[in-house]
Amino acid sequence: MKCMNLRFGVLTLLVVTSSYSIGTSASVKENLFATESFQADDKECTGIVVDEAGVPLIGASVRVAGTQRGAIADIDGKFSIADVPIGTVLNISYVGYETAEVKFEGKSLRVVLHENNMLEEVVVIGYGVSQKRTKVTNSISKVSDEALTVGAHANPAQALAGAVAGVKVHVTSGSPAATPSITIRGGSNYDGGSNEPLVIVDGVIRNSLSDINPNDIESMNVLKDAGATALYGARAGNGVILITTKKGKQGSAHIDFNLKVGMNYYDNGYTMCSDEDYLYYYRLALQNAEHTLPGGAYASQYNNMLYATNQPGGIGRTELDNSQSYNILRKTDANAYLLQQGWKEMLDPVSDNYILYKNTDPLKMNGRNPYITQDYNISISGGNDRGSYYAGLGYYDADGLIKGTFYKRYSFALTGSYKITKWLESNSVFNFTRANWLNDDPMLNTTYFLNRGLGYKFVRYETEDGTPLFGTSNPTINVNANSGNFDRDYQSDKFSMSQSLTATILPGLTLKGTMSWFYNEEYDEAFNHVYYNSNVGVLNPNGSAGVNRTYSTSASFLRYFDETYNVVANFNRVFAEKHTVNAMLGSELYKRRYRDFSASGYGAPTGDFADLGLTQNDADVQSRSIDSSHAKEALLSYFARVEYDYMDKYLVAATFRRDGYSRLVNNKWGNFPGVSAGWVFSEEDFWKNLGLEWLNYGKLRGSFGLNATINSSYLGYYTLQGAYSAYMYNSVYGYRISTLPNPNLKWERTRTGEVGLDLGFLQNRFNLGLTYYNRLTMDKYSSLSLPQTSGFSSVVANNGSYRNQGLEIDFGATLLRTRDFLWTLNANITYNKNTIVKLPDNGLTNNRQGGTEVYTGNGTDTHYVGGYQEGQTPGSFVGYGVVKMVRSQAEVDALGDYIDVGGSYGVGVYATEAGRQRLLAMGYTNNVQLMPGDFVYEDRNGDNMVEARDRKILGNLTPKWTGGFDTTLKWKGLQLYARFDMGFGFQVYDSNIAFWLGEGQGAMAFSEEVRDTWTPDNPDAKYPRVVWASQYGTDSYIRTNSFFTQSGNYLACRELQLSYTLPTDICRKFHCQGLTVSVTGQNLGYIKSCTIPLPDNVTYTSGNTAGNGGTYNVPRTLLFGLNVSF
Repeated sequence: MKCMNLRFGVLTLLVVTSSYSIGTSASVKENLFATESFQADDKECTGIVVDEAGVPLIGASVRVAGTQRGAIADIDGKFSIADVPIGTVLNISYVGYETAEVKFEGKSLRVVLHENNMLEEVVVIGYGVSQKRTKVTNSISKVSDEALTVGAHANPAQALAGAVAGVKVHVTSGSPAATPSITIRGGSNYDGGSNEPLVIVDGVIRNSLSDINPNDIESMNVLKDAGATALYGARAGNGVILITTKKGKQGSAHIDFNLKVGMNYYDNGYTMCSDEDYLYYYRLALQNAEHTLPGGAYASQYNNMLYATNQPGGIGRTELDNSQSYNILRKTDANAYLLQQGWKEMLDPVSDNYILYKNTDPLKMNGRNPYITQDYNISISGGNDRGSYYAGLGYYDADGLIKGTFYKRYSFALTGSYKITKWLESNSVFNFTRANWLNDDPMLNTTYFLNRGLGYKFVRYETEDGTPLFGTSNPTINVNANSGNFDRDYQSDKFSMSQSLTATILPGLTLKGTMSWFYNEEYDEAFNHVYYNSNVGVLNPNGSAGVNRTYSTSASFLRYFDETYNVVANFNRVFAEKHTVNAMLGSELYKRRYRDFSASGYGAPTGDFADLGLTQNDADVQSRSIDSSHAKEALLSYFARVEYDYMDKYLVAATFRRDGYSRLVNNKWGNFPGVSAGWVFSEEDFWKNLGLEWLNYGKLRGSFGLNATINSSYLGYYTLQGAYSAYMYNSVYGYRISTLPNPNLKWERTRTGEVGLDLGFLQNRFNLGLTYYNRLTMDKYSSLSLPQTSGFSSVVANNGSYRNQGLEIDFGATLLRTRDFLWTLNANITYNKNTIVKLPDNGLTNNRQGGTEVYTGNGTDTHYVGGYQEGQTPGSFVGYGVVKMVRSQAEVDALGDYIDVGGSYGVGVYATEAGRQRLLAMGYTNNVQLMPGDFVYEDRNGDNMVEARDRKILGNLTPKWTGGFDTTLKWKGLQLYARFDMGFGFQVYDSNIAFWLGEGQGAMAFSEEVRDTWTPDNPDAKYPRVVWASQYGTDSYIRTNSFFTQSGNYLACRELQLSYTLPTDICRKFHCQGLTVSVTGQNLGYIKSCTIPLPDNVTYTSGNTAGNGGTYNVPRTLLFGLNVSF
């Protein structure tokens, strides 16, 4: 590292120091980044922007390169910018046209813009190399600028939804700190392994897109096929996302300021029933619960639930008591005064009593709605012909739904470039991000609260004088009762730096050396003061009951440091004006050092100091627990790429990479080749002679390649050497091996082949791309079961294959263009099918893992469905088919000896006495009778008995079709932008309504659908009768069934923005070069055919069940934005 001591300074970030010992002239030293140096040559830049027909382009944007400083063309297409240095590069853009770069030489400009099309787009293909799309023979997609900048995002992944063909973004939570998952072309794992792509930011590998400021991103490219990703070898099996951050460009110093401030509006996606309806149907549900509960009691028994003194819905209490959990009383003359204090009354539907009740909105008590999001960014950039710089500061602050929850991000970016000599250039990139967050209240489980407690409105949260009470058990507690009693500090710091030197050895030949570092540190600390866990403790804080005084505390620290060093030679030459050759040869070393430490304890003598050192750890009590781990790994690589094209007509490319990985033992090295080719047939003479002017561009392309995946879900740091644990044997303390190592593990390899067709119509006004891909992931890691005599339960081995195949369609168009108006559209859609090809041999049919045994429909023949099986598509879920709802006693009697033993709690259901006798003969003693308003389930083997094997596949949770589109309409300075994504060909299961109406946990909310449940007065209802704890009775709700299975097809509006850019003359009145105001709506809603609020966020378990219970929905957001450039 001695080279770092050269006096000119390798780090161009520090190039403005006073020491220049390599012969740099004094004038260069003084003027490198000084704005004043240009003042003598500053002039007003004027001009006109027109299209190819000479029509003025009203509203065209003219910007100083690398800044937001500029002007908007007026009604005649004319513009002017004051104080522009001669030699400054201008970017002229207009929606639907190619962006032009023009150097200002001091004279008036006439700029002709050519209609844009995605064929002229430039994409990044790896290791800093860019290429025009017309020469690309692989599947590489570029994310539009609008997708990244229109909204306010905690994570850039949120901007990818629907933006790229073959890319599926799964937003699992509306929590501000939630990390979306990204899957490209179906992923390579189905059994819990990661499908996340490799993320590279300015050459630095990142674990994810978390904590990256979208405002610092210049471009984002997605590499999908192995022909492109083979260049990244062993880590690119799930695709690659390449991010380039903003750089400075030639021109005087310019400042850009962006702010977005808005409100988030949470909606659980259902209409919850009124207070009176809740009590009405809850009491009916208790009355209908004529079934035995655990412990032998009946729910409807007098003085049990219907007349309980401290249970939801019970009316056994008549006097107000602060220790009670619910604001529900049986009305008497003595308590009628409460009607004057905000209480209400209703007639009990199951007795002659009147009920007093008072609403306490749990969301208002525990949450905030709406809640705020703020996003501020400021940057400065500039440069001259010798160097450039960019510096950006960002602050993002988003509140969560629950009080006290939040996510904050502080970011700083700094880049610099400097031409040390004519043949040597230095580039530096520095990024720092700090994030702080709190996802959940320490006492309140948000997911549980949204699933169960949100709609239960009678929890007693306050005394009559307003003192906060604890509430009941989670999730219907009151977070205000413990305000200030929990200290939480969760923080991460991410620092990355990349320094490169590029030397021009010969014309067309460069040598680039890069050093990159990424440092990640996370610190989590929690301390509990004295806190309450019941109303008793709140009302008597000095007592022993309901108060926790353990002063427990915990802390954890995680740190890893990544180093990447590479040397890359690039060669670019055109021979005889027809033959173009691009070649790359490089070597790279990657190293990671990882360590973590955690500790916990309790019994501190005071809550004044949150210090683990004060926790009790003496001869009487040893409360402290300590753990730590550390590891390191390395990857050594050699890679090469060669590209050749003849007259921009015949295109060939080949890539090769060889990786050696330290975690593997006997199979460290892997070879990963990739080849691709393209034929631009529209350049052939025979095509031009066909007279197909409407089809002006056509290219056939194909690729094949091999790369790999480092599946960290199986390949942990200790998988290959074995894991060890402490063990006492014969009074001797030592270690024993706890995980069997496998030194023969190989790479998980991915082989992909694809063919594509790119077309341009009507002078590329319309563009179409078609790609068929077939990807096979081989040597997948699997846990193989071992006999007990081995001393181990399993060992990780290579044994499994997984295939993804599908079709991607990209479409871009300028739909309408006039003098004043422009309308563009970009759309994509992907069909994908996943198939398990090979599983570890286990002697079972299709080598299945898990699954459910069901009848085939052919008598008593059975087979297994779901789980993981060779030849099948993962993601299926099973349940019972609903034949009908019996609506009268006559329909029940007609069922004869029908019985149902398919429930999960050992309850037998019968229709008539004949069925009851049948159950008794089978040993079922806990039996209930089918009633009008109950479901009759499908008997698939014809024995008039429903059992577990009568289930069937109800659907698959994985969409067959995914995609999205965005559209822009522009009229002068006014612009409307919208982005949508969609999914088709899959099923979802609404477990929320099922659990709510079935009172699955005894105190569930009720949605508005409860009004359409069966009662004697509503025999034609859509839903079965409500039964408290339905799973212990006839169970028409809790068990997974076809009634609540729905089509998941959806179209989601992710962003809708209306913006206006002020004319230049008005901007000058505000002493700025540009000013844009905007209003943006995010996550505005769905067009869907199901009742669940987020059809793109469903869950699946290995038990072949599906659901959406307790989803923390992504909120609707209304943002107001301002962009000002100086």
